[in-house]
Amino acid sequence: MQEKRLPPLLVDVEKVKPLIFGKEYESRMILDHVITGRDGVIQINHGTVKAGCALGGAAHEEDEIYYILSGNAKLKLDDEIVEVKGGQVVFIPAGCFHALDNRQSSEDLCILTFWKDYRFNDAYEERIKQWGKSFKTIDED
Repeated sequence: MQEKRLPPLLVDVEKVKPLIFGKEYESRMILDHVITGRDGVIQINHGTVKAGCALGGAAHEEDEIYYILSGNAKLKLDDEIVEVKGGQVVFIPAGCFHALDNRQSSEDLCILTFWKDYRFNDAYEERIKQWGKSFKTIDED
């Protein structure tokens, strides 16, 4: 049985309300199953690691992909530290500890993070906890 065809969707990232994680990080949910109306849609977040800041890091049960939009930072991948910059893609396999360090930069690091399922993203759960839903626009209170 074929699923119902959904209409195309355009999301203006600047109009999506960010979830703020202290002074270090903000995350905008720009695509998920709620926004599209279909389960199984790849989840995409637009994240910003502020200049002069670092994130604590984590290892997840599922793969994650970073697409670095702009800026440059250090990325710890298990025991290795690599330099990342705009225009690069990073595949982070399940179980790999990863942490972004933007402390040596005067420019924010902007990234897209891709997940195959919303349940694997901690920021998704925090949105539900704080807002009662995964997606808000800047026009919502």
